[in-house]
Amino acid sequence: MKSYTPFLFALCLGLFTISSCNKALCENTCPFNNDGVCDDGGADSEYDVCQLGTDCNDCGEREE
Repeated sequence: MKSYTPFLFALCLGLFTISSCNKALCENTCPFNNDGVCDDGGADSEYDVCQLGTDCNDCGEREE
């Protein structure tokens, strides 16, 4: 009976590497930045008037 442990380990390592390669977006170039309201249209934002990741101080880091 063959062991699949090395294969499964490599697969898990590959998946971990791919998921950890997402680039963090965090700029404050939105015209409505620093007003206490998240305006970038991402998760938990109140408005979507700015590009994702451009209202960092109000929304936090976003992932591409």
